[in-house]
Amino acid sequence: MLQSTVINKLSLECAVALGDLDHLQTIHIYIQMALSIGVEHYTKDMEEIVVMDTHGVEAGRYKSISEAVKELGIRQGDISAVLTSRQHTAGGYMFMKTKDYELVPRKDSNKPKLKIIPLK
Repeated sequence: MLQSTVINKLSLECAVALGDLDHLQTIHIYIQMALSIGVEHYTKDMEEIVVMDTHGVEAGRYKSISEAVKELGIRQGDISAVLTSRQHTAGGYMFMKTKDYELVPRKDSNKPKLKIIPLK
């Protein structure tokens, strides 16, 4: 069975189970995204903290917020506020979880683009 056929079937089954066929296309797109990203996207390593300068250039990675606090001397509450989008920067840096950072498109990225397969 082709991948597109499986995605179409799974999308329809999900929409029927939810009782909402109006969102069939959205469910279809989310299933495609999940397949393109892969399960490995949600590993423990993806909980790391990425530190960037104000231009978005990666300045470092830390295993946890606590480690970033120790190394950078920035309050934990400020880093958490940036991670939850309550503020933009802390200590002159931007912070992001690795799993989110990996999804941000970059000009120099050689990763393949998401290919949307139309519903039939």
